[in-house]
Amino acid sequence: MIRTTSWARCAVAMAAAMLATGAAAQQATIDTGTVLGTRAADTLVFKGIPYAAPPVGPLRWKAPQPAVSWTGVRDARSFGAACPQGSEHKEPWAQVGAISEDCLFLNVWRPARPGRYPVMVFLHGGGFTYGAAGVPLYDGAALAKRGVVIVTINYRLGRLGFFAHPALTREDPSGQLGNYAVMDQVTALQWVRRNITNFGGDPANVTLFGESAGAGSVQILMGAPLAKGLFHKAISESGAGSSPLFPIRGGMLNAERVGEMWADSLGLKNATTEQLRAVPLADVVKNGRAFPFIDGKVVVQSPGEPFYRGDEAKIPLIIGSNSNESSLGGMTEAAAKALLGDDFTALRDGYVAMTGKPVAAATTDLAEDVGFVLPSFALADRHAANGQKAFAYDFDQVFVDRRATAAGTDHGGELEYVFGTKAAEHSWDAQDVAVSKMMGDYWVRFAKTGDPNGAGAPKWPPVTTAPTHYLAIGTKTQAVRLQPIQERAKAAAMADAQKKWAAMPKP
Repeated sequence: MIRTTSWARCAVAMAAAMLATGAAAQQATIDTGTVLGTRAADTLVFKGIPYAAPPVGPLRWKAPQPAVSWTGVRDARSFGAACPQGSEHKEPWAQVGAISEDCLFLNVWRPARPGRYPVMVFLHGGGFTYGAAGVPLYDGAALAKRGVVIVTINYRLGRLGFFAHPALTREDPSGQLGNYAVMDQVTALQWVRRNITNFGGDPANVTLFGESAGAGSVQILMGAPLAKGLFHKAISESGAGSSPLFPIRGGMLNAERVGEMWADSLGLKNATTEQLRAVPLADVVKNGRAFPFIDGKVVVQSPGEPFYRGDEAKIPLIIGSNSNESSLGGMTEAAAKALLGDDFTALRDGYVAMTGKPVAAATTDLAEDVGFVLPSFALADRHAANGQKAFAYDFDQVFVDRRATAAGTDHGGELEYVFGTKAAEHSWDAQDVAVSKMMGDYWVRFAKTGDPNGAGAPKWPPVTTAPTHYLAIGTKTQAVRLQPIQERAKAAAMADAQKKWAAMPKP
C-alpha cells in the first residue's frame, strides 16, 4: 500500500480544486440550462448550443419554437449538425460535416478573461442553400482574442428555409409564413439578447455581419420590423443590394405557386400539410435552391429597398465587395444589357476608355460592377444621405500562390482574412498576414465603436456624397473615389432596381 503524506494529500486537494475552478470557468448558464465548453489559449468556446427547438416532423415549415430545456450540464464542445443541403460543393465554406434537420445551433467564442465585450453575430453565405456556422473558415478565435464575443449560427437552407404553399397558408393564415431561415436568424438574435451576458457579451452592443447570402440577410434584417433593436451595427460583405424579391402570393410568379409546382412534381397535387411534411428529406433537398421572398410580416421589402425608402435601421454600416465577384457567375454581357437597357453601349464604351482593356474584358468589369459592386456602394450612399454613418470598401488581396495569375479576389475570398483562418490549401506570405490583421482590426474596432479607424491603420473615410469614397483594401490600402463612368453605371443599375421594386406586387 502506498501511504499518502499530509502534504501530498494537500497537493491532491489543491489540484482537484484547480480543476474544479477551471471546469467552472468553462461553463455558462443560459435560459435553457448549463453548457460546458472548452478553453483554447485565450478564448473559451461553446459549440452546438440549440437556440430553438428542432424544426422536424410537425415543426417542419413552421416558425422556430423555443428551445427545449435540459437538466445537468450539456456538452458544448462539438459543433451541432449543419442544416440539410446538397453535397456538390467542396470549397472551404462548404466543409459542413454532419447534416440533420435538427440543426438550429449556434456557437460562441469569447475572451477567457472576464469582462463585458461587444458582440459580433455572423451569418454565413452559400446562396441561401449551402453552408453552416461550424466550418473551419468561420472559427471565431482570432477575432475573439481582440476583445469581442463571436457568435456564428446555423439557419434553415434551401426549400426547408424558404417555402410557401397554399396548404401551409390555410393552416396558419395569420402566422409567419415562408421565410423560415430569416425567422431563424431573428430567433438567434433574440437568443443573443437574452443570453449573451452569460458569455461576457454586451447585448446593447451587437454587430451583425454576413457574407453573400449572409450579407443579403443583413440587408433584409435592416428593414425587418421583427429585427428592430436586435443589433446596433451591421457589416455587409458581397451582398449586392439591388435584387428584387417576388411575393408570397400575387402576380404571375409567387412563392406559393413555386411551392405548388414542386409538390405537383412529386405527385402531390392539392397536397395537405401532412403530406408535405412527410416528403422524404432527400426529395426536399434535391434541386432545393431557394431564396427569400416578400411575405409581408418577416420579409417586407427587397434587400436594398429600405435604404431608398429611408426606413432601414439607423445604425453604422460597413458595406462592400471583392475585386473578382465575377467568380460567382452570371455576370455576363447579356445580364448587363438586360439591366442597363439603352445605357449599355455608352457605359460599355466608357469602361473600355477607363480600364484600357479590350471590349470583352471591359464588358465583364461593367457587368460585375452593376450586378454586384456598385449596388453596395449605392446603399452606402443612401445610408449616408439618410443621416447614418457608412463605410464602403473594395477588397483586392489574393493569397501569394495565386497572386500573379488571379483576376482578383474571388467571391468570398475576404473571409479567411477577416477571420484569420487561412485555408490549408492556400499559402500566405507576410503581406497576407498583414492584410488579415488589418481586416480583423477594422472589423473589431467597428464592432466596438461604430468606426473602423484606429492608430496605425490606413485612414478609412466615411461615405458622404457622390462620387462614392471607399477604401481599396489589398497590396496598397488607400481611400479611392469612383470614376465618373462608374457613378453613371451605379445610377443606371439602381434606377433599374427601383423600377423592379416598385413593379413587384406586395402581399
